[in-house]
Amino acid sequence: MAQGADNFDDDEAFESFPDPEVARIMLELDRTITRRRRAGAIVHIVEGRAVPLPVKPSHIELRVMTVLAQTYGPLLFGKEFEPALEHIAKCGAVVLVQRVLWGDSPEDRGLAAPLLDARIPFEILCGTWPDVFMAQAHAELQGFRPRPPDPRMESDDGERDDG
Repeated sequence: MAQGADNFDDDEAFESFPDPEVARIMLELDRTITRRRRAGAIVHIVEGRAVPLPVKPSHIELRVMTVLAQTYGPLLFGKEFEPALEHIAKCGAVVLVQRVLWGDSPEDRGLAAPLLDARIPFEILCGTWPDVFMAQAHAELQGFRPRPPDPRMESDDGERDDG
């Protein structure tokens, strides 16, 4: 346990909503996202396309939604947060977090603006599960990593052996 952690009170440090309220909001968020995804899945199936996301939110998505519920409470169901909820339904909560934290397009900034208070909790999620939230970055960075020299190309003195 971290030093001083036993004296730390979440509710005092962060003015979060009570657990029963967060649970109620989470149930409604889960229903909302599931309903939207189900409607989208039906369209994909009718058109003969693959369904891009599971209908039910994944455990990581539920963690993102928990952050949103703890941070914004019932305000999440207002007009200001509609684009964020729609984005979670269409693209997933992981993509929402990526766009809020690192996106640079005008649309990304529009998604990020109402979610400013969630940035630090989103960064904590990224630090806790970097393989999930930064998978694309890791894949892109592989191309920039230096490759070890081919041992067949060097002579004993460390110089290139041209023949």
